[in-house]
Amino acid sequence: MPDIEKGIQETEPDCRTGSESNFILRRPTRQDLEALVVMASDPHMVANLCTNWLPSTMRAADLWLDALLQESNPDAFPFVISDMKGRAMGAACIVLLETPGNAEISVLVEHKHWSQGIATRSMQALADFAFSNPTKTHSKLDSMTARCRVSCGRSRRIVEKSGFQFCGSGMAHSHFQRGMIPIDRYRLDRSTWHALRHWAGVSLLEATANKNKEDPSDLDVKGAA
Repeated sequence: MPDIEKGIQETEPDCRTGSESNFILRRPTRQDLEALVVMASDPHMVANLCTNWLPSTMRAADLWLDALLQESNPDAFPFVISDMKGRAMGAACIVLLETPGNAEISVLVEHKHWSQGIATRSMQALADFAFSNPTKTHSKLDSMTARCRVSCGRSRRIVEKSGFQFCGSGMAHSHFQRGMIPIDRYRLDRSTWHALRHWAGVSLLEATANKNKEDPSDLDVKGAA
């Protein structure tokens, strides 16, 4: 059984009352690479990841971004979570799975920005984005999945508050742990996502394409949860 790191079983909610942090989900740039490499090496951030898709060296980061920019038919859509001044606070990724109409979502936030609701609102915004934006070669998604380490209650609360429902347990390889770890699987179906949006009368949160940005896929995420 893997060791349970300090802080993993904290009971503090991931979103403090009254948090008004605004941030942007945007595509990675060359200027973000150093920050992404630091995140990939931070135990607080990667200890609970089922898949660490971030580059861990500057050389790997350069190659990763080059491949991302040249890819005409990507199956992975990484985002940088940045404050309104452009400083990276975390990262997220949507990965299309081999099964048509399905994708997996992964979100991580710098330790110093925990308990501000950033991870929850990022996941909700990315779910809105993924379900609403089919690619040229992939039709609209039928469902999204997320995986959480069993010992990480914080992660489970985030995905549950984003509408994901428990669908089973299993094992996954952890690069950080250098072995297999027990995980819980969660699933968000299109029908559930659609019902949640219309039950609230609006999108799960205020997350819209920012037309003033160079990349129209950038998402502004407002403070109100």
